[in-house]
Amino acid sequence: MHNTVVSKYEEHIAIIGAGISGLTLGISLKQNNIPCVIFEKSPTISEHGAGISISPNGKHILSKLNVLDDLKNVSGNTSETIFFSNLKEITKISSDVLTTSRKSLHDILLNKFISLNGEILFDYELENINLDLKEISFKNGKSLNVGHIASCDGIKSICRSKAIDSSHPKYSGYSVWRSIINQNQSHIGFYLGAGFHIVSYPINNKQISFVAAVKTNNQTKESWMTKGSYSDLQNDIPKKILEKFSSLKESSEIYKWGVFVRPKTKTLFKKNITFFGDAAHPIVPFLGQGGCLALEDADIFSNLYIKNNYNISKTQEEYQFIRLGRINEITKSSLSQGKLNHLKNPLLVFVRNFAMKNTNIIKHMTTKIWGYRPENDIHF
Repeated sequence: MHNTVVSKYEEHIAIIGAGISGLTLGISLKQNNIPCVIFEKSPTISEHGAGISISPNGKHILSKLNVLDDLKNVSGNTSETIFFSNLKEITKISSDVLTTSRKSLHDILLNKFISLNGEILFDYELENINLDLKEISFKNGKSLNVGHIASCDGIKSICRSKAIDSSHPKYSGYSVWRSIINQNQSHIGFYLGAGFHIVSYPINNKQISFVAAVKTNNQTKESWMTKGSYSDLQNDIPKKILEKFSSLKESSEIYKWGVFVRPKTKTLFKKNITFFGDAAHPIVPFLGQGGCLALEDADIFSNLYIKNNYNISKTQEEYQFIRLGRINEITKSSLSQGKLNHLKNPLLVFVRNFAMKNTNIIKHMTTKIWGYRPENDIHF
């Protein structure tokens, strides 16, 4: 099939996947006049209806991309987070978190990349990689020589399976319900319960994102498009809490997906390929850092590439050195947070709630994560 190898992109960084990490990397490279091209397996760009929260560390990257204000204009602008134990309020804190939809974020990143004359090729589903020749082959019969390969193709990364690890992601023990519902809400709400928790937040001034995570051995497949039902949701979440989200009853857009993870991340590159976002380090969503880590990855790599005068090997080594510690620490913290959210023992629940209400534990944790700035790790 692949008897014609095209060399048009032999000086380009080939970005596999037009998701958050791929578009962020593309924008950052284009802003610095570094040749790149994005290959997307789908025939068009589309994002499913799901919410996403961007904490200050992620907002910092979006500001550098010159898209933060545009995103704010179409998002929910919250300033307060309220924590509940079931329906009893524990505490409330001020929070500088941007809550929006993945579609809004994705559309703005895509428009920014295109405005920079960025090139995206659709219907290019990866089939094989030759790392020695820096050759990528696609199911449409095309093969291309490129300057470097950036794997931004998600948790089911074909790049990863071809280049570094043929094992499959494993079920984490958590499944998550999600829906976008027509309801007004000005704050972020956390509802902690025995074996579950709910997060709700506005994605604009008319809709909220509803996310409910449950601890269960009943594995759900890793797909954002697996339909669920309100009656099934009631089996996982107490009815009295669901009544806070009355619009769910009428919604035909309720989904449930299994949260999958990989073993501890040990490497972020191999030869002529580098990994970003979920292709590098899928994470359970209990600290809201999956998207933010992807933004950080792309920003750090592109700035290291400039700093190192386009020396890809040195850039890869420094990228891995800088990222691994933070990635693995947040991955571990996210798993621990899931356990804290879902406590069942009444004594442990009391201790958790007391600490949340009477100490600075929430502020300490969020400051440590949210206060990160890549510039402190990159010394020009």
